[in-house]
Amino acid sequence: MGFSYHPPTRTKCEVCEEIANKHELPLISTADGRASSADNFSFHNWYNFVLGYTPKFPDYIIEREKIPKTGIIADPFMGSGTTNLCAKAHGIKSMGIDANDFFEFAARTKLNWQVDIKIARKIAKKMLNKALKEYGQFSWPADAGQNQLPLLGRGTKDHKKYAVKHRPAELPERYISDAPLTKLLILKDIISKYNYPNEQICNLFALAFTAITVPASNVYYGPGFGVRKPRDDADIYGLFKKKINRMINDLDDVNKKAVAAPTKTYLGDARSMSAHFGKSKIDLMITSPPYPGDHEYTKHSKLELIFMDFATDLKDFRVIKKRMLRGSTTNIYKEDVEGELVKDMVSIKAVTDEIDRRLKADEATSGFEKQYIKLIWEYFGGMFKVFQEANKSLKPGGKFVLLVSDSHAFKMVHIKTAELLAEVGLKAGMINPHIELWQNKASTSHKYSLFEEVLTLERPSK
Repeated sequence: MGFSYHPPTRTKCEVCEEIANKHELPLISTADGRASSADNFSFHNWYNFVLGYTPKFPDYIIEREKIPKTGIIADPFMGSGTTNLCAKAHGIKSMGIDANDFFEFAARTKLNWQVDIKIARKIAKKMLNKALKEYGQFSWPADAGQNQLPLLGRGTKDHKKYAVKHRPAELPERYISDAPLTKLLILKDIISKYNYPNEQICNLFALAFTAITVPASNVYYGPGFGVRKPRDDADIYGLFKKKINRMINDLDDVNKKAVAAPTKTYLGDARSMSAHFGKSKIDLMITSPPYPGDHEYTKHSKLELIFMDFATDLKDFRVIKKRMLRGSTTNIYKEDVEGELVKDMVSIKAVTDEIDRRLKADEATSGFEKQYIKLIWEYFGGMFKVFQEANKSLKPGGKFVLLVSDSHAFKMVHIKTAELLAEVGLKAGMINPHIELWQNKASTSHKYSLFEEVLTLERPSK
């Protein structure tokens, strides 16, 4: 099933206008709206999650807090490993958890810098040659493909028949056309069947492959999930060659001292982080959790999860979604009751009451709209459990630093995420909340900037 963008029924926000008049200066300049991009950072750019954040954020916090080399940094919403990569570059031990199988795999692979470069280069050359030979056996769309296969000419195998036979059930043609799908599946077969000397090198090539699936498809993230006009073909050979060479070159240039900084990744739920991080072990937590913006993270990694065989049907996706904090109307469940943990919070009720008023005024009755209010309660209830768990895993006096954004996702009601989370953190037993403006993020759905803020809380010393 495809997902389309629906413009908001309202475009005016008095709260945004009031905040803008204060002219607060952000900690970083984001005039071009691209502060979250990791494309220009080594290792980070092996796989760049569209809803991720710039490495400048954890670097800033690590330097501000002056964590010693003997300390431990943790990220309970690890994503593809931005915080952990920054900790490693600083020579500091780290841990991370993510609920999404692919993100945990991507982070674990990006954080493993002990790879034999010479062997990796030899394998890459063999794979690329093998791919060219395999591609040369097929016929490809006349307007593309041929210029990607020098000296091999046009083969006789029908790529459309191959695509029909091998297409995953969850990847309809509107998501990815027959020719690029065929090339990707051939490359996947080559990569999966190679006799690697160790798991580290195997994972390197698997990540390089998976990182090119979205660029080769008709899917885009902007930041929501969308489907563009179908592209008949894509240069899979060129995309893979560029990606794997970039990864190998990064490993070749690595800071040898940073290699010694150990890191551990876990597949799990941030709401039970102490089971992985332990008790009173962490000096500093740095993260950017989901916020109530109605982004469903398995949508934003759908192709990657399918091509890596982490999720092949709706049941598999549901297992992943249930490990996640409730941040989207598509992963709210009847049995969810974490909202009860914060039901006495007047500030959250003020938000849900205003959403309810606007829903009634608009006569909004769609299935997703009916979930808006429950989603807000479940989100903040889930974060209450996250703060409780952070209090267990942090050392006394340890800090929990979160990068979160305001939201207008529900009937244009302004949700001051950092302020509300500060209250939730206090309720969960943390102390000394402090909020700073990190950046102004351009919104794709209205004229206002979304304020992304840094929230810092502490575990009590006693």
